[in-house]
Amino acid sequence: MKILKCFDTVSLIKQLKSEGVSMRRRFAFYVFSVICLFLAVIIILLNLFGILNPTDRQIMNDLDAHLYSFSEGIERDCDELAACAISFSAQLEQSIQDYLTKNNLRFDELKNNPEALDSLQARLYDSVYLNMQVAPASGAFYILNTTANSNSEEMLYNGIYLKYINLYSENTVNNDFSIYRGSFATGKSQGITFHSGWKNESSTTFFENCEEIFGDGTHYALSPAVEIPDTWERARYIYVPIRDLSDNIIGVCGFEITDLLFQLSHKTVNGRWGNEIFGLLDEHNGSYSGQFSSGHYNNSDTALTLKSKNSSKIFDFGDESCIGLEKKMHLGNGEFSVTIMLPQAQYDSFIRKGQVHIMLIFLVVALLAAVCCIVISKKYVSPILRKIERVKSKEDSGEQLHIREIDDLFDFLEQKDNNYERQLESLENEKRFAEEEARKAKEEYEKASKKYELAKSEIDSLAQKHRDEIVPEEYNFFVENLGTLTPAEYRIYELYLSGMTAKQIAEALHLSENTIKYHNKNIYSKLGISSRKQLLRFAALKQHTDGKEDWT
Repeated sequence: MKILKCFDTVSLIKQLKSEGVSMRRRFAFYVFSVICLFLAVIIILLNLFGILNPTDRQIMNDLDAHLYSFSEGIERDCDELAACAISFSAQLEQSIQDYLTKNNLRFDELKNNPEALDSLQARLYDSVYLNMQVAPASGAFYILNTTANSNSEEMLYNGIYLKYINLYSENTVNNDFSIYRGSFATGKSQGITFHSGWKNESSTTFFENCEEIFGDGTHYALSPAVEIPDTWERARYIYVPIRDLSDNIIGVCGFEITDLLFQLSHKTVNGRWGNEIFGLLDEHNGSYSGQFSSGHYNNSDTALTLKSKNSSKIFDFGDESCIGLEKKMHLGNGEFSVTIMLPQAQYDSFIRKGQVHIMLIFLVVALLAAVCCIVISKKYVSPILRKIERVKSKEDSGEQLHIREIDDLFDFLEQKDNNYERQLESLENEKRFAEEEARKAKEEYEKASKKYELAKSEIDSLAQKHRDEIVPEEYNFFVENLGTLTPAEYRIYELYLSGMTAKQIAEALHLSENTIKYHNKNIYSKLGISSRKQLLRFAALKQHTDGKEDWT
């Protein structure tokens, strides 16, 4: 067996030396080598630069993951703040009911009763203050659907609104308030410093549609970001209803989330792609506003618009733009947009870097491909081209390339060349024979043309003879009255012209011979003729005359 294997190997080597490697095998080997080399280079370079995926896709994938985490955080924060507000509402409901019971009052009797309202505020102040300390909020409030002065030009509502003045301190227990709205007596008793924005009561439009907001089982409502009256700040509010024993809404309470608190709670992330800015947006008539994790965008006075770009969003602030992602979320009773974005210039910078990396990779691959092509050309293509040039110049000495298919091809082409010469000689003979046949055919055509002209002249003479035999008045009467024939009569007239007899016409039209005779009588009478022979003669003359006019 070993001897046989050795013998086979030696025979194969001898065969390859004598006959050469086949084109198919050589081509397959070279292509396989080049493909393996290219794949290895591409994989190494992509791993080296860390961009196996396009930069844009990587950015959007990372932003999508961070947006998912941020949206979960927003939902969690809103649920936590809503839970605090619900607990806050339960405390207020109990305190209000205890106060009304103790003083033997109904809720509607608080209206235009400033002493009772001041006393109630003094009782509820501690609940407002303590809940504000516990909740992750910048302020707390309650508003009752009643007032100490219903005669005011502006609709006012009684309640307490407390807002921190300093959110940077880790301990907010001793922080002063930047806003206090409520009873003067209550504020003075608590040692609150009154600012220019102090008001005894607040105005709101909340009670106009509160039943609609909380009518479908909604536990809390989240407001859009709005400007706080008499301040330069903006905030959004968590609302929870305050109900009486009959489940009627008598007020609302909740917490405030200023832009600054939102910014501190959701700080801008300095990630792989630079500063990632989060936002919670409200949409109104196609334009957006809201709160961002960057104070730069919170302070922007330009209306924000969103435009779609493939799977991402363009955030257009007017003087600048960002690119990122948007996710719709239901919070409370409304739909909001949770967003993440990068400044456009920052995004474009990373895209350009990714494009440069990809271009460098392709340049390296293209250079390697060019080198491989040159090598393949010298080892494989160049000998074939030289052989072709020698064959074209007829200087070929019969040297073999030792490429089986190419050598066989040139032998085949040489045989074909000889065959083509023989075929060319045969075609030359056939050409001469065809030219002789064409000459004879031309002579026959000329003879036939002369005969045709002679026959035509004889027909014209015969027609002139018939014309001389026909009375012109009768013929003109015939021609002028052809239009008087009915469609049925004209059909029979045409069938006569086609050479049919009266019997054949009756069979063709499924009519009796008597009917045909009746129509013949009418035709003869209208055309002024007396026989079918005269009819055919006049008709033939008319056709001949019409044909000459058309030809002329």
